[in-house]
Amino acid sequence: MRKLYVISTLTAGVLLTACAAKPPIVAQNKTVVVNDQTIIFGGIYDKEKNKLQLIANGDAIMQGQFPPMTPTQHLNAKYKGMAVKGDCYFGSVLGDQGGAFGVVASIVQSAKNSTADKCDIFIDGEQKETLYF
Repeated sequence: MRKLYVISTLTAGVLLTACAAKPPIVAQNKTVVVNDQTIIFGGIYDKEKNKLQLIANGDAIMQGQFPPMTPTQHLNAKYKGMAVKGDCYFGSVLGDQGGAFGVVASIVQSAKNSTADKCDIFIDGEQKETLYF
């Protein structure tokens, strides 16, 4: 009887821990054709790890983390001979701070219409698409 109680308790603990983990936020894929090459861009943002990855055709080509109190991230890479840049703004980075700072940040972002979590994708200096998270 005691073994059954211990096993039940451990199983419940494992299930609760697994349910507590939040899945990363995934951007909707966007397709771009450049120089007769089709590139499918995507992205993943893991809030718990504060890790942003930008993906091209299934390969993570850029990644970074947001410094404290900083909603912007500028990522650069070379992909198939092209200069690829991701200019990202994540309003949730500031809004999730909580307390008075989070409230003030949310008000300022709302006034500027800049609350979205997004990355503008540039190829060879020209904006091609925007990924929304």
